Amino acid sequence: MDEKSTAILVVDDDPVALELMEVNLKGLGFGSILTASTGTEALEIVADRPVAAMVLDLFMPGLSGFDVLERMNEEFPWVPVIVVTVSDSVDAAVQCMRHGAFDFMTKPLDRNRLGSSINHAIRVRDLEDRLVLMGEQHGGGDGPVNPEAFGDIVTVSPRMQAIFQYVEAVAPSPHAVLITGESGTGKELIARSLHTTSGREGAFVPINVAGLDDVMFTDTLFGHRRGAFTGAERHRGGLVERADGGTLFLDEIGDLELNSQIKLLRLLQEGEYYPLGSDEPSYARVRVVAATNADLVAGQKEGTFRKDLYYRLVSHLIQIPPLRERREDIPVLARHFVQQTARAMGRPAPEISAAVEEILRQFAFPGNVRELQSMMADAVSRTRGSQLPVSVLQEYIDRHATEGGQADVPADVPEQTGRFSWTGPFPRLDEVEEFLVAEALRRSGNNQTAAARLLGVSQSTLSRRLAARRG
Repeated sequence: MDEKSTAILVVDDDPVALELMEVNLKGLGFGSILTASTGTEALEIVADRPVAAMVLDLFMPGLSGFDVLERMNEEFPWVPVIVVTVSDSVDAAVQCMRHGAFDFMTKPLDRNRLGSSINHAIRVRDLEDRLVLMGEQHGGGDGPVNPEAFGDIVTVSPRMQAIFQYVEAVAPSPHAVLITGESGTGKELIARSLHTTSGREGAFVPINVAGLDDVMFTDTLFGHRRGAFTGAERHRGGLVERADGGTLFLDEIGDLELNSQIKLLRLLQEGEYYPLGSDEPSYARVRVVAATNADLVAGQKEGTFRKDLYYRLVSHLIQIPPLRERREDIPVLARHFVQQTARAMGRPAPEISAAVEEILRQFAFPGNVRELQSMMADAVSRTRGSQLPVSVLQEYIDRHATEGGQADVPADVPEQTGRFSWTGPFPRLDEVEEFLVAEALRRSGNNQTAAARLLGVSQSTLSRRLAARRG
């Protein structure tokens, strides 16, 4: 599709603003411009004819821009919406992004930035169309076209297969990618697969930016010139130079200092950077992929993360589910890590019994895949027979129960505890409650806060129940 020959819909209640926007967009090469002065009129136009993108004023009488955005997200989610407003409120920006806005800009508008945002929105929509087409051609959940690019990721999860498909769809895009997910979910593996799928000739260059002050960040990424500081006896290129033509992976981006965020934003916007000690910019053709387990939206509200950098990074968003939300992967990963550890130790891999699999499925794995890997490595090293011992794994789970790792249903419910039996006569409600409270306290080492979390109640509620029982 020729992105400049498709219709752009501009929505604003100010006729002068509408006319000015139309002139600017035509000057940028967009030939077909539609206008609407009310939210209702805009929705009617979108329902009646194809629209490549919408430029929406936020504050209008009648149906407001917020209302239009919500309706667009519900009824026409395939049309990207770029919100423009006189308000520079972070809350307004966050609310718009949560309702599906593609971009958020404040007036007066930078004409070139607006044109770039519209072009970008259309490209992303085309990529998403490719993803849908890919799903239709390959059975929707059958996985990626080139599974070898994801060979380092062990999974049978349909959610992960869908992520692989999305990675393939956005891989050709030059724009930044933000990968989010809890620690230990495999964000760097996804980033490497993205680079492999992109076909870029340059290198994949990873760096963890957490803990880097601004000087260290600048020197590490951008390098320095001779004489930039004491001991800088020669020119040294940075990681951006090394990643030229390839992918720069920035892990823990949520911990980046504000001064460093400004320099990264310039690299994303202009493709230029300044090595330490240089007054002349250097340029790089590098694709930035960032990852974080932090809440960047909350970081914007707290003033620790720049909203303009966030919008640049979130051009493509990949959200990796935690292991507890794809439990079908747990036994598959467990067998993989057992075989991997046994091979490294030069010994036969012990078998994983059904009882062990059940115990693993009931654990929440707050450390995700990384925790499962270390758990299996420890279990294999302590195995003396041909089967992975249940006791070793249960010991680990009991030891970590206070960290929120225990699942909703105990894996080793005892056959008989006091007056209460799982297999005897049908228990009364008070007997069930007494047993569950006692079991939660046992597993948490009599820590009431942890026991309350296992039971799904507040600590004060549990304390009242225990006091009533004692009374």
